[in-house]
Amino acid sequence: MDERLQQVLDYIEEHKEEYVELLRRFCRQPSVAATGEGIREMAGMVYEELEKLNAGPEMIETGGSPFIYAQIKGDVDRTFGFYDHYDVQPVDPINEWIVDPYSAEIIDGVIYARGVADNKDGLVTRLCAVDAWQKVHGKLPLNVKFLFEGEEEIGSPHLVSFAKAHPDMIQCDGYVWEGGNREPGGPAEITMGVKGLLYVELHAKVSEKDAHSMNAAIMPSATWRLVWALNTLKDQEGNILIDGFYDGIPPISQAEMEALKTDVFSEEASKEILGIDEFLYGMTGDDLLTHLYYKPTCNICGITAGYQGEGSKTVLPGKASCKIDFRLVPGQDPQRILGLLRAHLDKHGFSDIEVKCNSGCPAHRSDPEAPFCKAVIRSMEKLFNEQPCIQCTSGGTSPMYAFCADTNIPAAMFGASSETANIHAPNEHLAVDAFIDMIRVTATVMHEFAVQE
Repeated sequence: MDERLQQVLDYIEEHKEEYVELLRRFCRQPSVAATGEGIREMAGMVYEELEKLNAGPEMIETGGSPFIYAQIKGDVDRTFGFYDHYDVQPVDPINEWIVDPYSAEIIDGVIYARGVADNKDGLVTRLCAVDAWQKVHGKLPLNVKFLFEGEEEIGSPHLVSFAKAHPDMIQCDGYVWEGGNREPGGPAEITMGVKGLLYVELHAKVSEKDAHSMNAAIMPSATWRLVWALNTLKDQEGNILIDGFYDGIPPISQAEMEALKTDVFSEEASKEILGIDEFLYGMTGDDLLTHLYYKPTCNICGITAGYQGEGSKTVLPGKASCKIDFRLVPGQDPQRILGLLRAHLDKHGFSDIEVKCNSGCPAHRSDPEAPFCKAVIRSMEKLFNEQPCIQCTSGGTSPMYAFCADTNIPAAMFGASSETANIHAPNEHLAVDAFIDMIRVTATVMHEFAVQE
């Protein structure tokens, strides 16, 4: 281990309680993007911490939550970017939490709080790694940029416009991107891409108000109308039936298939967590992982219609709606898929079904052979003395394309979360030891990328 780096790692160990308290303080501050609760206060806290690092932070208005940008010059003229978000999901249902979701209480070495694993842990690990380098050596090994947004949990509606308005700010040689897992007892995980997303609502309306259900014999039902429309989207074998939906998707490469061999996905543990006996269509092995990472989806998130309260109410709904998310892969532009969906409904006689687009985000994958990605892999190998799990893409979505698609900047995701961390759900939690490990990883990646020839 390089002596300069070892000194930084030793400092992190000596000051880990201080760093844990910073994370807890951030988690005690609400910052819910969906409602705006605490957003400005949280942005102010992030700004203040960047000031302590002498990073010269700027708070940039976007029309929504403010964007926070800062930079620090280092020894080597190579620039390392941090993208993270300071916003979180709502805490509902509040009655299912075992602690106050903003208490950041520690139980048996685990912090419970909304946002502790998504993504305040990631944001704080970056601040702490930079702090440790500065405290030990006075200067960073390379240039660093901080790019923190407050709208990721609502689809990052202003991120693309920010990137286009500030191309100089987003320019760097590689991004550590928000989020990532390291399962207890398992190897470190590195993810170098994400799926895209199209989130839509479908609305069916047959009358201005609900009617008595005796009229079902003579009057149309908004609920049945919506169900019949939904039934045209996908067959029982999982094939999405929208014309042109799969057009333009590149074939899965040999390198992408080879990456599956390092994957740590546990079928039995995942089935237990999900509460299922088997995966869809009985899939296992490479077939299962191929679908999880490389195949697009059409998922019904929820359906709303009529009466759902206790007891009986004989009603014929006049309106019905549903929410659908499509997880997309490279080659699938969200706006094109939105147009195909509209055309599909029209073709099948459902031109009366209204389609409302809530958000869209293209997929993106980085080149695992890029020098930055290699530095991340090498850092994991050095710290943990084992081969990391390398994922070419996540099954989930993050707005990586906004900074990386047009610029061809490589990005990698790694973090302290886990499959059981309950992100977006009650009792979100994070192991303290895993959090400290990710500060060490971040500090090591900074060093490895700086010295890489």
